[in-house]
Amino acid sequence: MRYPPVKLNPQGLKNFIQGRIWFTLGEIESYDKVKDSIEPGSLVSIYSRDGHFLGQGYFNPHSFYNLKILTRRECPIDTPFFRERFRMALSLREKTLPGESSFRLVHAEGDHLPGLVIDIFDKVGVIQIHTLGMEKLKLHILEALLQLIPLDSIVFKNDLEKRKEEGLPLYVDIYLREPQDPYPVLMDGIKFLLPLTKGQKTGFFLDQRENRRFLQSIAKGSVVMDGFAYLGGFSFYALKGGARRAYLLERSGYALEIALEIAKLNGFKDKIVPVEGDVFQLLKNPVAYSDLLILDPPAFIKSRKDFSQGYKKYKSLMDLALNFFREREGLLFFFSCSHFFKLQDLQELLKELLPKKGFSSGIIKFFHQGLDHPVNPLVEETEYLKGVALKLSRGS
Repeated sequence: MRYPPVKLNPQGLKNFIQGRIWFTLGEIESYDKVKDSIEPGSLVSIYSRDGHFLGQGYFNPHSFYNLKILTRRECPIDTPFFRERFRMALSLREKTLPGESSFRLVHAEGDHLPGLVIDIFDKVGVIQIHTLGMEKLKLHILEALLQLIPLDSIVFKNDLEKRKEEGLPLYVDIYLREPQDPYPVLMDGIKFLLPLTKGQKTGFFLDQRENRRFLQSIAKGSVVMDGFAYLGGFSFYALKGGARRAYLLERSGYALEIALEIAKLNGFKDKIVPVEGDVFQLLKNPVAYSDLLILDPPAFIKSRKDFSQGYKKYKSLMDLALNFFREREGLLFFFSCSHFFKLQDLQELLKELLPKKGFSSGIIKFFHQGLDHPVNPLVEETEYLKGVALKLSRGS
């Protein structure tokens, strides 16, 4: 199957040979002619300047990356294509996370499907589409998913601001049966309620699964301060591991209401303290102190141009975290989900601030995204979550 042709210029071809799957207007041959002749979001066949077939993907002149590759094979991009890709993705999850009923099935470029994210929560699939090209393939995606996994409901959670960059509307839609919302799932023996239509991203952050398990293993006897808590995922794992109490710092009253219901379901009602407000302000004037502080903020750096301002916010948050422990020893879990804020940046921040605060410290663990969020080594943006568990004490 051949679609309308798009040719890469020599620079584009060079990047293609090096494994790139995203291309800008400066890498496309006769760009002005192409953008006027191909409808935005269309499937295209990709060639070198001299006509050698390279692959197939989709084209949108309104996006910064105009061209994204789906495959280097010449084949129809249809329901069987997506079913095979989903089958491969499911096979990987079954090997790396055996027995899990909630997992990320498709991690966009990490699974070689740019612009598409699919999370499975038991019998509900939550789909997020980021790009116009994928939006036009929506029915194939839906059909392929249902052919592979028997689901009761599918939620299209397409309300991310990023869609505006592609000229796409924001919406939430339900296919098949409307699911219970919040939706009950069991993860590692903890009963969660997930706000699939009104919550953040797809409703729950599966990328922290293994990191929460580590927290559970060391939380016995601790008092936890959970910053940017959302539904309290870290807190409930800590409580299951024997923590004495957890304070949930979160600006969303809606999320905290659900967290209270989760606490009741798991017998933790008397062990959690929801605190609504801005985490920066709450750390400046803590309602209580703890020996374990978790900070898992939203991405402060969403693009390269935001780096300087975002770095300052991470620095300010780290400064507040270290001040929180000024009179005590403790453990700090500090995360960033911004691709542009590297692990090296986090370490440099620690080198800068720790000596000024007089701490003797040690990193006991580095954190990364979960196994169902694979990193594509040729698309560095797929590696985004990083963090440290830092032991803080006074003196050496």
